[in-house]
Amino acid sequence: MQYNISIKAEKKNLKKVRTFLENIFTQMQIPELERNQLILVVDEILANLIIHSAKNDIHKNIDVAFYEKEGEITFEIYDYNSPYFDITQHKEVNLQDLKKQKRKGGMGLTLVKNIMDEVEVYYKDNTNIWRLQKRLPFLLLKNKSK
Repeated sequence: MQYNISIKAEKKNLKKVRTFLENIFTQMQIPELERNQLILVVDEILANLIIHSAKNDIHKNIDVAFYEKEGEITFEIYDYNSPYFDITQHKEVNLQDLKKQKRKGGMGLTLVKNIMDEVEVYYKDNTNIWRLQKRLPFLLLKNKSK
């Protein structure tokens, strides 16, 4: 089954997405640790898109779709009417170095890459499409036992 949510590019809408995901992941019986990590990942990407891409333009929509298939959760996040974002140009940051520097920010994408198994960004029709995948083998086992 695929789940979808669309929001206006406003920070206040992040809570709406977190609640939406929390409810579905609870129904799917995803353990709390993995549930929190998945929600954090989506929250980080959306916050970056709202701040850096949409520049808090409340007229801009961002869509989030996700589905589970064969023990893998896949998110697709659509950032419409946006400049091309080349994820290959993103430099990994050392989280320990940032902690030592007591620097706020700059960790989001590195955190996302560390949590997810795959992170890709495609550009099509003036839209960045973020594709994030996480293998959760217990879902595969749960689905087989049905």
